[in-house]
Amino acid sequence: MTLAQFRRLVQKEFGTGLRHMTPANVREFVDRVQNETDPPVRDARGRFQLDETERTYEGIVHDFLYHTLELPPEQAVIRLWLFSLELANATVNDLEADKFERLLGTLGEETPGE
Repeated sequence: MTLAQFRRLVQKEFGTGLRHMTPANVREFVDRVQNETDPPVRDARGRFQLDETERTYEGIVHDFLYHTLELPPEQAVIRLWLFSLELANATVNDLEADKFERLLGTLGEETPGE
């Protein structure tokens, strides 16, 4: 996929200025595009095969960034944009989960004087 094709895909998915971006469609988009640009490896039975030598999150990120530097520039930009989108989406989801937890946690509390 070229960078121009990727831009068109992003605009089609999220609209001009990314105004239709939501946590749900971001997750679907990232999963779909990552599977298209870097398909998972499967064994002879069709099961996913993980070939990850790193054992920590930090090691996996380090390996990802290292190998991304070796890609042609257009492919690296796409990969890093998707990674950034995924991180931003995870942060938004965490923040929203915290808000809902505080809101819903107060619903079960008794008010003084009851």
